[in-house]
Amino acid sequence: MLILRGLLRAKSQENALVYLMSRGEGYARAIAGFYGMPVNPMQKQLARLEEDGVVVSELIGRVRNYRLNPRYPYIEPLTALLKAAVAAYPVELKNRLLVQRTRPRKAGKPLVAARGEGK
Repeated sequence: MLILRGLLRAKSQENALVYLMSRGEGYARAIAGFYGMPVNPMQKQLARLEEDGVVVSELIGRVRNYRLNPRYPYIEPLTALLKAAVAAYPVELKNRLLVQRTRPRKAGKPLVAARGEGK
């Protein structure tokens, strides 16, 4: 879904910025996998965004991890614009963006209870 059509170069650029704004940080394969798209276009967009100073990256082992650049002069209007774009997203996509599992479920615990629906 391309909400910011006309302002950004490509859909992958909007996807990268929204993901980084929502989750704080991420790497190209994780972002591309989240949206179900190829990794190469995501890597190119992240490289362009870093070249423009919008995002910064660091190497963690062999993985380049990206996040929004807090020193970017227009970071506050950009995050406000991205939050407004996320507000126009479908509810299912918004929920997926905001919920991030960082550890595995306990062995034997039902999947329904992990989502909070089985209470």
